Amino acid sequence: MIYFTSDLHFYNKQVPMVGNRIFDSIQEKNEFLIKQWNEVVTPEDEVYLLGDISDGNASETNEILKRLNGTKYLIIGNHDKYLEDSEFDKSLYAWCQPYYILRIKETKFILFHFPIEVWEGYRNDRIHLHGHLHRKKATFEPIRRYEVGVDAHDGRPVSIEEVWDSIKEFHNRNRNISGADF
Repeated sequence: MIYFTSDLHFYNKQVPMVGNRIFDSIQEKNEFLIKQWNEVVTPEDEVYLLGDISDGNASETNEILKRLNGTKYLIIGNHDKYLEDSEFDKSLYAWCQPYYILRIKETKFILFHFPIEVWEGYRNDRIHLHGHLHRKKATFEPIRRYEVGVDAHDGRPVSIEEVWDSIKEFHNRNRNISGADF
């Protein structure tokens, strides 16, 4: 199975929260996110992390990533500063890139940390998955954009099937939108 997530912000120094859920400590938030992740992701799954994974140092981030199931691919976000530390174990990610096009389900999924309004082929068979906004609810927007952040998914990675179902539901309600059929 393929999953997507973003904006976990492990070790964030601000109020420890995920969506509307507030935690008593950073550690409690971290453990919640690890539990939510490992309840849905198996060691055989793939997870595309769309940025802002950790505000911690290299050592802290190494330990967190080792506890998360699945093969992890990183789309670099604006808070992924731990990557610059020579002590960070880059082998914990299959790869790290600023932008990626994932081809699956006869569709191109544009993976980028930030939401964008226009991308190559956006009127055709392309869907943009992103994070960064910290919305409390996932929405598939008319411009074919979907937020995968933990705040919109109760701390859990979202599966390709869930994203696809949202796209089909939207498409079925709005058949007049130009673009590919789903």
